Amino acid sequence: MAAGQKRGRSARALGPSPSLRALAPGGGAAPRPPDDRPVLRLAVSKGALAIELGEPFALGPLRVTELVVRLPGIRFPVDLSGGVARFRHRRGELARLAVEARATDLTAWVAPRLRGLLGDGAPQLLIAPIEAGALVALRAGEAALAFDVAVAPGERALRLMPERARGVGLEAPPHALALRALALMADDHGRLVEGAVVLERAVEQIVRRLLPAAGARAPAVAGVRWAAIASEAGRFRVEGAQGEAPPALHDRALRALEAAELAGAADRAALEGDLDEARRLYLAALERAPRHPEISSRLAWLDLVIGDRAEGALSTVVEAMPAVDAGLLGGALLEAVGDRDGAFSALTRAAHAEPYGPLAALAWLRAAALTDAIDVRLDALDLGVARAPGLEALRWARLEARLDVADARGALADAEHLEAAARGAEARHAVWRRAAEAYLARGHVADARALFERALRYAPESPEAVAGLARSLRAAGEGRRALDLLARARALIARGRGESAPVRALDLELARGLAELVDDRPAAVARVRGIPPEAPEALEARLLEGRWCAELGDLGGASVALGRLRDAVELALHGRAADEAGPGRGSRRAPAFDDPAAVAAMLAEAAEIEERGRGDLLAAQRHLGLALRLRPRDPGILAAFRRISGELAPPPAAAARPAPRVPAAAERIEVHVDVPRRRTAPPGPVEIAPAPAVPAPEVAAPATPAPVDRGQVEDMPTFAGSAIEGSATSTDPGAYVPPSVTLAEGQAPLARAFGMDDELLADRLADRLRADPTDHGVAMALADVLARIGRDLDLLALLSARMEEGDEAARQEVAPRRRDVLARLAAAARREGRDAEAELYEMLLHGEPT
Repeated sequence: MAAGQKRGRSARALGPSPSLRALAPGGGAAPRPPDDRPVLRLAVSKGALAIELGEPFALGPLRVTELVVRLPGIRFPVDLSGGVARFRHRRGELARLAVEARATDLTAWVAPRLRGLLGDGAPQLLIAPIEAGALVALRAGEAALAFDVAVAPGERALRLMPERARGVGLEAPPHALALRALALMADDHGRLVEGAVVLERAVEQIVRRLLPAAGARAPAVAGVRWAAIASEAGRFRVEGAQGEAPPALHDRALRALEAAELAGAADRAALEGDLDEARRLYLAALERAPRHPEISSRLAWLDLVIGDRAEGALSTVVEAMPAVDAGLLGGALLEAVGDRDGAFSALTRAAHAEPYGPLAALAWLRAAALTDAIDVRLDALDLGVARAPGLEALRWARLEARLDVADARGALADAEHLEAAARGAEARHAVWRRAAEAYLARGHVADARALFERALRYAPESPEAVAGLARSLRAAGEGRRALDLLARARALIARGRGESAPVRALDLELARGLAELVDDRPAAVARVRGIPPEAPEALEARLLEGRWCAELGDLGGASVALGRLRDAVELALHGRAADEAGPGRGSRRAPAFDDPAAVAAMLAEAAEIEERGRGDLLAAQRHLGLALRLRPRDPGILAAFRRISGELAPPPAAAARPAPRVPAAAERIEVHVDVPRRRTAPPGPVEIAPAPAVPAPEVAAPATPAPVDRGQVEDMPTFAGSAIEGSATSTDPGAYVPPSVTLAEGQAPLARAFGMDDELLADRLADRLRADPTDHGVAMALADVLARIGRDLDLLALLSARMEEGDEAARQEVAPRRRDVLARLAAAARREGRDAEAELYEMLLHGEPT
């Protein structure tokens, strides 16, 4: 028994207590719940007995306000004492029916049925009455769809036809989405006929649900016709009566009916996802109705959604209307073809004419993104916010634009509005953290510090907010406190997520702070060495490690770090090429980069450290050569590469007087470099004048060769631009490397036969390859020379480039050589104790195609 309860009295039921400020009259009695049965009454009209609806009755989102059922065959006088129950077994004839629906009720009933149409959840929905129809609009995030529904009453059915469908951020043609939305709204009560959703036997369905609920028989409905739909503020009303004349349809309904008959098959194909068939059918419809604006728009929307057809879609539109008058469609097409000014004009016109606020606001957002003038952009964003104040994307865009013009107070107002619209501590923390990052990125350091502190109010242990506060303090000059906060942020991330990517980024920031603020370069080196090779920050970490080791005087450590930087870039380039060739073929431990210019700058700095710190011009040349692969037209990198290459090349030696050329012997061999033969001048008869009978000095310029007869000259190879004599000691850097040369048996090897050693031959072949990177023969000749002189890193770079740029036959030829050089590099790294570098080579070797 409840405490304090007297015997014989029931305990008071638990429940919400009545409000002291709003006591209901009559002792707080609860209002009577609505009856789930309609109220009927008897009525006498025009000498006939009828059953009428006593009060409006709700059927889902609809309200039946009038219902009159005549009871034929009853003669007067008649006993009415039994009321409706006395006549409920009789089947009458429907004489009149009136149904209305409020827009808010329709919206609440329909919205759950549209879940997943534009996004994962239920969209924000608007249904509003317009003349002879309704406006239906949906929004989910930054995707919005709006269309008009023309209602054409039939004999006992209602035909719903979408038209003027438009949208932003859609993944399907807007008209197909509009048809799908109408079909979902109608559910089992309608079906698709041509390009319309038809609510068949709407009168029968209403009376068969209403009268049997009251215990009466459903009446006959023959001869009942719908009248025209009436729309008023927030309410739709449609009436039907027996013997009603066919209604006069509105112009909108007539146009929609014609368009549905012309393009109904195409609309169905687009709804089913067969866009190619839909396009063919739309073209056929345009042949029947040339320059039809609605059908042209549907075809252009379809081409725009498919992609890469903007020019054709634009030509379809301009045949029916000016592109700037085509609304959102015209703006999207003009933007796709590069006409930003035209797209801005089209989008601003569409935004001014659009009745649905969020869609107009998204149009203003797109228009703002098309202009470079900050004042015009701000005006567009202001107009967009006025149309849809709760649109987050628009608020964030205006916040950033206001910060761009140093309007920190206006940006703060937008941030406070976003905070007010957010629900929950986590959402409000995200708002202030994002706003603080925007302030910090634009140099508003003091304001960013205050906003990060606001974000920490909602999430005190947020590592992102702690790290952001540290960055703002460092920018404000409080570096030592910033270091402490960065260390705390790293500890928070490591505690919650382990060794994750944010930890590596904080390690890099901590290392910078240690080196720049407290001059503790050894600790900074330890931080960056802990960043693994596959991390996105690995390239910058290797560069900083090399820079700080060089500043500490550890030139060997600096060289190792910079070599790992170069190797990591090579691996990344190879991984990118392998991913393009096929999924899963790239190296998973290779760091990825999206900014080739930044990576090229790192390599250029690495080359400068190698040159000035260690005097290793060859290593500097390798760094710069790799940088040129990323930025082949960078003037600074190109100039440095040419300077270092010139310093590496030996000075030209004075050539001795050539010995008389031996006549073509009976026994000779022909040695070829496997590249296509080129001539810089058309071949022709060679005329060689006899040399003057003057003895040559000990050191003199090359003399004219001894006279030979015509037959001997024609048997020898012709090289345009220079004649290669039989000297085995010439090191002229301008010496021509011919595609083939005839040597007497027993002469010097190939390189010396060209008048240069292997190193100079490699340089000359590299120059030829840079002049024509597609020359596979020269590339393979260079690979042979590099392998012979032991330049395996350069050989790996060359073979990786051929794998990336060559065709399938070239890759099959290069792959075995690349496997060999990777094996040699891995073995050398193991011998020298560079295990991490060896692991990279071995991992790349294991990923090589066999």
